[in-house]
Amino acid sequence: MLIDLTTMVPSNSPLLENAKDFAATGHIGTHLDTYEKTPIPLAYFRSPGVVFDVRGFDEVQMENIDLHRIPPQSFVLFYTGRIEEHPYGTPGYGKDHPQLSHDLINKLIEKRIRFIGVDCQGIRRHEEHTPADRFCEKNGVYVIENLQNLGQLKGDFTVYTMWLDDPELTGLRCRVIAEL
Repeated sequence: MLIDLTTMVPSNSPLLENAKDFAATGHIGTHLDTYEKTPIPLAYFRSPGVVFDVRGFDEVQMENIDLHRIPPQSFVLFYTGRIEEHPYGTPGYGKDHPQLSHDLINKLIEKRIRFIGVDCQGIRRHEEHTPADRFCEKNGVYVIENLQNLGQLKGDFTVYTMWLDDPELTGLRCRVIAEL
């Protein structure tokens, strides 16, 4: 069974007009942050997936998840429920969204994963957002934001991530599909 985790933004969406700066740099809908412009290995296209249900947490700590479930080279997804509680593009969506603790981000990097995926605006909030994305990227881990349908993921699954490199954009719009 295939589940599309991508949040698409139609070309006629008022969201594109209202967020011109973000859209111009690729930071709209489901996208992969690549501020450092490091080359993403083609092997990242297919990764084993692990999802953690972290609904109700303001900041997800290491003790809130089972780190032993995370294999190397995996796509680790955090189901915060944010996109269901506040639909993408609404004012409440980006306001004080859940985030990952610094210790958890460091541990995920140590585990040599490929992607961190969230159903909210980022793994850190406000002025810590971009530095956290850059830190992950410098360590070979890429952050994918604004995913959806994470509550449908169960058991073992594979995640397919498709992106197009662009030398200008710091946010690469992408398609993310899980296969159960």
